[in-house]
Amino acid sequence: MPRFAVFFSDEAGAGIQFVQALDRSHAKDILRATHPEGPLCVMAADLVEGQDLHDLLRSWLNRQG
Repeated sequence: MPRFAVFFSDEAGAGIQFVQALDRSHAKDILRATHPEGPLCVMAADLVEGQDLHDLLRSWLNRQG
C-alpha cells in the first residue's frame, strides 16, 4: 500500500502525518477522521522523506496565509 505525507492545520495544531492509503483521496479521508476542519495537502511520502519536515511544514503554513 502506498505511503503519503499529509500536511494539516486546524485549531488543535499543525503537522505532517505519514499514512498508508490506497490513494491520495483515501489518505485525505484518513486524516479527516482526526482533523475534520482546516486545510489538508496530500503528497507521496517519498517526495518529502529525507527533507527537513519542520521547514516544509513552515513553508506550507506560510502559503496557507
